[in-house]
Amino acid sequence: MTSATDKRPAHRPSRRKEIIEAATKAFSRDGYMEARIEDIARAAGVAPTGKEELFSQALRAAMAGFSERIYLARPDFEPTDIDGLRKVLAAGWEFWSTHPDEARMVARYSEGPTEHALALRREWEERHLQRAYDYTPAVRSSRSTRKAREQHAAHTMAIRVMLDVILTTQATVLEGPVSRVGRAPLAAAVEEMCVSLILSLD
Repeated sequence: MTSATDKRPAHRPSRRKEIIEAATKAFSRDGYMEARIEDIARAAGVAPTGKEELFSQALRAAMAGFSERIYLARPDFEPTDIDGLRKVLAAGWEFWSTHPDEARMVARYSEGPTEHALALRREWEERHLQRAYDYTPAVRSSRSTRKAREQHAAHTMAIRVMLDVILTTQATVLEGPVSRVGRAPLAAAVEEMCVSLILSLD
């Protein structure tokens, strides 16, 4: 019979990193439906816990890792010119290249399969959307309120297109036929598309 002292806690603060890493690998490799919470717990050396909660923590950690890399590439105090945009785009590709499990988590599951995952995606996208506004032309003060709203809406649409293209391209590079295409030329093409899109805004 197992004594109370032999039972391993589900979440010891010192083991959180190992738990998240094990969960990220399992969800990335097996998918949300097929991943077994028991396998994740065994890999992390802890007692099983709730699957949806663990999935949300892993997804949040993957998104946070990406965001941190982006912020390091262009801190908020740096100028927001096209060179800064290129640095950010390159940093995004570098993170996905060196963190494939986190990349798959975001690419596959940031739009599901749980309500919490959807909320995380919206929150994460909004954070990067706001930073992307820094690269767009400022709304001219001489314009009417209606014109300013129209310009802001156009910028928002362009930025969302840019974010979707980046995420979709990075996802297809990870697996499928496109994964056999050289990553460097594809990344360069996406970068030029993003730069051209921003430069075309008025």
